[in-house]
Amino acid sequence: MRHARSFFVDLIKLLAAQLIVLHHFSAYGPLAQAVRETWPLLIDHLYSDARLAVQVFLVIGGYLAAQSLAARRDIHPLQLIQQRYLRLMPSYVLALCWISALTWLLRPMISGDWLVPQPTLTTVLAHLSLLQSVLDVPALSTGVWYVAIDFQLFALMALLAFVLKTPLARSCAVAGLCVASMLFFNRMDGMDVWAVYFFGAYGLGILAAWAKRSAADRMIFSLTLLFGMAAWLEHPRSRLALAMICAVVLVSISHRQILASTFGKWMGLLADSSYAMFLTHFGVLIIASALWEQLALKGSVKALWMAAAAWLLSNVVGWMFHHWAEKPLLAKVVNKKSRVIQAASAA
Repeated sequence: MRHARSFFVDLIKLLAAQLIVLHHFSAYGPLAQAVRETWPLLIDHLYSDARLAVQVFLVIGGYLAAQSLAARRDIHPLQLIQQRYLRLMPSYVLALCWISALTWLLRPMISGDWLVPQPTLTTVLAHLSLLQSVLDVPALSTGVWYVAIDFQLFALMALLAFVLKTPLARSCAVAGLCVASMLFFNRMDGMDVWAVYFFGAYGLGILAAWAKRSAADRMIFSLTLLFGMAAWLEHPRSRLALAMICAVVLVSISHRQILASTFGKWMGLLADSSYAMFLTHFGVLIIASALWEQLALKGSVKALWMAAAAWLLSNVVGWMFHHWAEKPLLAKVVNKKSRVIQAASAA
């Protein structure tokens, strides 16, 4: 018996999610400051290097989105965009409620100005429309900018797939936009609230998924990589190098399957809950920081142990959130939409 899903995609996604959590743990709160006193290089590396895992998420996001679109004969962009929005929002909104409640409850117990602001009508509407970064509205949690960018990227790909009817035309268009992003848009800091800034990594993931279809697609993927290397040589960026490496790895090993095992099943479960953990882990950090200050704990070793415990707890909370909140909410959304479609068909 073999997995229908890719063990290696699950593994890469899971590792990237863990690195993002560790990056945020190194950037916010008293635990990071206490650990820095003894291990400054550790905190510096986690802060500077672990956040590069976002590029891995972007590549895998494009890869999985391309696979989902490949199975569709007819592309209805508005329907696809709506589906993506409904896929992202239930967990997103619930997680923001969780973070906002913890911030309101524990703010008096925590020193410093690193906590997110309390929600207002303006910030809530901006987050619900996924325009908080575009409108320069303070974020209600860490990492929510990525959810907005993911939505933009998917919408852009859906529109391209609708306008261009043949697989070759779609591949060429994605490659062209990918190259433009790597050469130009990704070098403009002011563009980092728009999808085109990140489309270099996302597009590489799309092309990596499509590279299996034909020799022409493999050639387009290879040529895009060459342009990517030229863009890196002209303006070296570690994020671009990592995105290209990740895309090559996906093309090379993502199709390989391994024998089913308990480890593989757990890997799949944790990978499935990575989005939930990404949304909720900041709340665990807030709780750990409040405990640290209220118990008046001191010392880098104690801080390291507490940070490790909070990291493990983030995985547990993420899995629980996925299993008991995200999955039921998505099931309700899908069932409600199915009933609406059936009613419309009957009418």
